[in-house]
Amino acid sequence: IPKLRVRPKKEKPAPQCAVQMVALTTCWTMGSPDSEKCQTLANNLARCMQGARAPKPPKSNINWHLARLGPQV
Repeated sequence: IPKLRVRPKKEKPAPQCAVQMVALTTCWTMGSPDSEKCQTLANNLARCMQGARAPKPPKSNINWHLARLGPQV
């Protein structure tokens, strides 16, 4: 085995601002989209989306360990 490598799992990031999006779409379906309540929910969603960042996946060190132990295998 010349090079041992492990491919990391591809995980889907958790949806951010999903609660605000559902609340806004529900408000749009229930009443008039121009109501004050829907405007407040739209502002909450915009604020959430501005502050949202893609989460950084944790770095795995298994490939380093495999490279270190490779000559011994």
